[in-house]
Amino acid sequence: MSRQLPFRCWTVLLAAFIVLGCAPAGTVRAGSSECRQAYRDSAQVSYSLAAQYYQQHDFDAALANAQRALAYDSTYFDPYILIGNVYRKRRDATNAEEYYRRAIRLEPKKAKGFEALGDLFLEMGRVDDALEVYREGLSHDSSLSDLYNGIADIYVKQGKMPLADSVYREALRRFPDDVAVQRLWGDFLVKVGRYEEAVVALKPLVARFPQVLSLREKLTDALISLGRYNEALAQLDTLAQASPDNDQTVLRQGAILALQGKYSLALAKFDILIAKDSMKAQPYLYKAEALMGQGNYSAAEVNFRRALARDPGFARAYSGLGDIRVKQADANRGRNLSQVAVARLRSAKSQYEEAKSYYQRAMVDQALANYCRSQIDYIDRSIQAINNELFVRE
Repeated sequence: MSRQLPFRCWTVLLAAFIVLGCAPAGTVRAGSSECRQAYRDSAQVSYSLAAQYYQQHDFDAALANAQRALAYDSTYFDPYILIGNVYRKRRDATNAEEYYRRAIRLEPKKAKGFEALGDLFLEMGRVDDALEVYREGLSHDSSLSDLYNGIADIYVKQGKMPLADSVYREALRRFPDDVAVQRLWGDFLVKVGRYEEAVVALKPLVARFPQVLSLREKLTDALISLGRYNEALAQLDTLAQASPDNDQTVLRQGAILALQGKYSLALAKFDILIAKDSMKAQPYLYKAEALMGQGNYSAAEVNFRRALARDPGFARAYSGLGDIRVKQADANRGRNLSQVAVARLRSAKSQYEEAKSYYQRAMVDQALANYCRSQIDYIDRSIQAINNELFVRE
C-alpha cells in the first residue's frame, strides 16, 4: 500500500521537475525568466528547510540546505546570512565573516548583513570594527534604523552615554514611527537611571502601540524604580490580561505587593503559580522572601529549600537562607555579650558560620556578590567578638 508524501516533499519534487527543464543555474539565459523563477523557487524551498533545521539546532542539516539554496540561486541574500549564523554558532569567525560580507556585497542596502557582521565583531571584542561596520551600513543607506541601535548600544557598553543619547535622538528624529527605535530609547533611559524621562517617553507610546507589550514592560520597570507601585501594578494588570500565561507578570505583581507590605495578597499570587506548576523554583523563592517580610522565618526557610530542591544553583535562595541564619544568630548573641549564656553564644557562632557558608555559595551571582561580601565581613566580626567573649569565660 502506497504512503502519501508530506506536502513539503511534494513541493520539493515539483520545484525539481521544473528546474530539470532548465539549463544549469550558472548558465541560465538572461531572457529565461521562467527558469530563473524556477531556480529561485527551489532555492526558497531549500532555504525554508535550512531555517527550520537552524531553529532545531541541527546546524549540519541547516548548512547543507542553505548551501543547496545558493547552488540553485547564488543571488539569494538570506542563505548567506544563515550560513554565517551557523559558522558563528560553531565559533568559526573567519567563515562567518566571509558569508556576512558576501551578503553585504550582494545587498548593500539591507541592514541585516551589516547588523550580523557588526554583532559578530562585538561578540569577538572587536568593538571599533563593529562600530565601523554599522557606520558603513549607514553610509549606504541612512534609513537603516537597526544600525543606529547598534551604534548606540556600543556607546552604552563603553559608558559613553552622551554619545549614545545623541545617536538615539537622531534615530528618533528619522524614525518617529519605528517601534523598535522607541523601545530601545525607553530601554536606554531606564538603563541609565533616567526614570522620569522614561515614563514621559513611554506613556504615550504605550497608548499608541498597545499591542507592543515590551513597551509596557519597560514603562513598568521605570515606574517600579520610581517607587510608583500602584501605577506599576496597573500596567501589570494590563499585561496579565494581554498575556495571561506569562508567569513573570504574576511574580512581579506579587513582588510589588510585598514591597507595599501587602504580604497576604503577595503570597496569594505566588501560590497561584505554585498550584499551576509546582516544579518551578521562582515562585517558592518569591514566597520565601514575602514570608521573611512577614517575619515568618521558619516558613520562609522551608520555601527557600523547596526552591533549591528544584534549582540547586539558585543563588538568591542561598542568600535568603544566609539572611535567616544571621537574624537567628543576632537574636541569640543579643546586644551585650557579657550577659548572654555560653550555650547561646556557641549557638550564635554556629549559626553565623552556617550563614557564611550560604553567602559563599550565593556569591557566584555577580548581582549578589557585594552584598554577600559585606554580610561575610559582618559575620567574621561577630564571630571574632564571640570568640573573645568565650576565651574570657573559659
